[in-house]
Amino acid sequence: MRIAGLRLGASPARLLAGIVRDAGFEETAAKLEQAIELHVATEAPLTWADHEAILVALGDNCPTSLSRLRRELLEEQRRMRRQPG
Repeated sequence: MRIAGLRLGASPARLLAGIVRDAGFEETAAKLEQAIELHVATEAPLTWADHEAILVALGDNCPTSLSRLRRELLEEQRRMRRQPG
């Protein structure tokens, strides 16, 4: 699957889903798990709120295998906040 344009293999995606679930974001974790189960090869069906939940879940202790995703999501967040209206 892809998140924020980055390809994420099944193993890192499962790790991410677990971290997100452990952080209390059940709905986002369920979307990730469904995308894994369906072998989604395109952008995962996540909302802006899901991206925010992932960022919160990854926090300051982001596993190395997810660090690039965290950087991309942070950059996406910066771009969205700069856009007017």
